[in-house]
Amino acid sequence: MFKEMVLGLCTAMCASPLAASSLDQQLAAAVGWAARYASFDAAKRDGWRSFGVDVPLMGQHFRHPDGPDFVTGDRFDPTRPSNLIYAEIAGRKTLVALAYIVRKSAQDPLPEGFEGSRDIWHIHDGETFLAALSETRPLVGRFAGRWFHNTVTQQDGRMQLAMVHLWLIPNPKGAFASHNPSLAYLDLGLPEGRAGDMATARGLALAQEQGCSRTLDAELRLSGASRGTVRRIKRACRTRAQEVRASLGGPLPQIEAVAARAWGDLVGVVQTSLTPDEFRRSQAFVEDGPGLCREAVDAMR
Repeated sequence: MFKEMVLGLCTAMCASPLAASSLDQQLAAAVGWAARYASFDAAKRDGWRSFGVDVPLMGQHFRHPDGPDFVTGDRFDPTRPSNLIYAEIAGRKTLVALAYIVRKSAQDPLPEGFEGSRDIWHIHDGETFLAALSETRPLVGRFAGRWFHNTVTQQDGRMQLAMVHLWLIPNPKGAFASHNPSLAYLDLGLPEGRAGDMATARGLALAQEQGCSRTLDAELRLSGASRGTVRRIKRACRTRAQEVRASLGGPLPQIEAVAARAWGDLVGVVQTSLTPDEFRRSQAFVEDGPGLCREAVDAMR
C-alpha cells in the first residue's frame, strides 16, 4: 500500500523521464524498506525509541541507537532513514513518514538527497537554539550545550541538522513537505475537505487529544515568556479547542470555518501577548513551517 501511494506522486514531481526513473527507484527503495515497520510493534521490537514531542500535522519521531550518522559529503541512501515518524490515526499509531538527517556546518551546502529539486531540506540550527535557551535559563542552556555537543554534534563542530521528510501517505503539500495537513482530518475521522489549507488544519489539530499542549508547549517554553503570559495563551487555546470540538457533529464546511477562525483567533492572542524577543526565541530550532509563534510573526509583517 505504501508503495502505490508514494510512487503515484512521482509523475507530477519528476522533471524528466531520466529523473522520473531515478526518483522512482529511490522512492521504491525507501517504501520497500519502510514496509517492515508498518506495524508500530515491529519498530518497538527492533529498538526504535521516541524522542521529542508528538508534533501537530507531523507525528512523533523515532530513532534507533544504531541508526546512521550522516554528515556532509556522505552518499545519500534512501533505505537508511534517520527517523520513523508515527502519527495517531483513528486511535492507532500509523507509520506516516520517514525522515533523513545530515549533520553539517553553517558553511556546508544542503544535501543532494533525492533526485530532482523537490526535496526541500530544512535546517535545525543547534547554535541558535542553545543561544535562545541560554538567554532566559543559563544553567539549562549550559547543560543542554554539553549534551548537544557530546551527543548530537559528537564534538566535530557540525551544529546544524539538515532534515527532509518523505511522506508515506498522501500529502496535499507534497511528498517532501515538513507538515501534512491531512493528519488532522484523519485523526478526527473527517473527510479531507480543504486539507491543503494550513490554518484550517491547525485549528482542527487543536481539537485532538492534548492538542493545545502539542501546539504550544515547545515554543512557549523556549520563548521564556512569563508564567502569566503562558497561562493566558493556554487558556485562550483551550477555549478555541472546545469551540472546534463542539462543531464536530456539524457539516464539514461549518467545522472547517470554526477551525480556521479558532486558529486565527489564537494567533491574534499570541501577537498581543509575546514580546519581540519572546517571538524570536520561540522560533529557535523548531520545525520549519507554520508553528503558532512563527505564524503570528508572519502575520505582523
